[in-house]
Amino acid sequence: MKVLLTGANGYIGRRLKHRLLQEETIYLRLFVTHKQTLSIQERVEIVQGNTFDTQSLDRALEGIDTAYYLIHSMASHNYRELDRKSAQNFLDACIQAGVKRIIYLGGLGEKKSASEHLLSRIETGEILSSRPDAIQTLWFRAGVIIGSGSASFEIIRHLVEKLPFMITPKWVNTLCQPIAQSDVIEYLTLAASLSTHENIMVDIGSETMSYKHLLLGYADAVGLERTLIPVPFFTPKLSSYWLTIMTPVPYSIASALIEGLKSEVLLTNANAVKLFPTIHPLSYREAVNATVEEIKTAQVLSRWSDASGEAWETDHANLADAVFIDRQIIPLGDISAKKVFDTFCSVGGKMDGLDLIGFGR
Repeated sequence: MKVLLTGANGYIGRRLKHRLLQEETIYLRLFVTHKQTLSIQERVEIVQGNTFDTQSLDRALEGIDTAYYLIHSMASHNYRELDRKSAQNFLDACIQAGVKRIIYLGGLGEKKSASEHLLSRIETGEILSSRPDAIQTLWFRAGVIIGSGSASFEIIRHLVEKLPFMITPKWVNTLCQPIAQSDVIEYLTLAASLSTHENIMVDIGSETMSYKHLLLGYADAVGLERTLIPVPFFTPKLSSYWLTIMTPVPYSIASALIEGLKSEVLLTNANAVKLFPTIHPLSYREAVNATVEEIKTAQVLSRWSDASGEAWETDHANLADAVFIDRQIIPLGDISAKKVFDTFCSVGGKMDGLDLIGFGR
């Protein structure tokens, strides 16, 4: 089977690439914007381009049986428009190339209550599924993905490990159904050989819980005592700034994620059980334990920032740390050691006659 993987340098894409390479019956081709973002591997063909360059898209899809669509333009201010155009270009090119199946991973949510970010994912799925007469589309929908390096999990990890007491907005009581990243990868992998020919939406997730229990569940799994205090005055914008300060996720991503937390993201069908009876999703506790072990053993294959190239840890020797570490060597010239020390001690100013930093002054 000839398979095209788009988004191969993203969080899910990198992990799916490793999993697909274990399938001896699959010939894998990657479609990426920059070849240098990928290491050369056996049995992998790389085509450089993007979904807005139809010529490169045609080259990537030539002879392909199944195409994975893992593309999202959230970094751009007009991402909904770009997402619609990208999805339409991809669909048209797949039909033209004679591709038999598109596999797409989107997000859980209903149109009537979805945030703009989730609406864009829904619109993408609708476009990719709009030609059942010409091509089959398997549309997977997932909520919070629990895995080392995922944006959602890193937010949970950093908040819990840094804050013994958390003042939280009302959205912590919103319900969701998290899913382990390993289960997401397994669903996507098995979908390539699924023996069905109609368009199907497959909602995937584990047990139902609130975002409050996601935070407290992580704390319990790693042996931390944490207290959450919901308050009514935490607006989505204020929550986004708070996450930007306390976690490595930038404001653009934090605001999109926070906006989506106002509505429940729950499974609406049982197609995952019907079509993939061999997959038994990990519980939230099991997913957290597996993720923590990944971090401890430094086996983190991908992170949310991989696709954009943003670095969220500088010289981070210990992946288990939940703090930012930035080490730089700066020539000081003729500046004396005393001057450097005095400058350092002045950081933070004074409060009630006490230095906030520089305790040995």
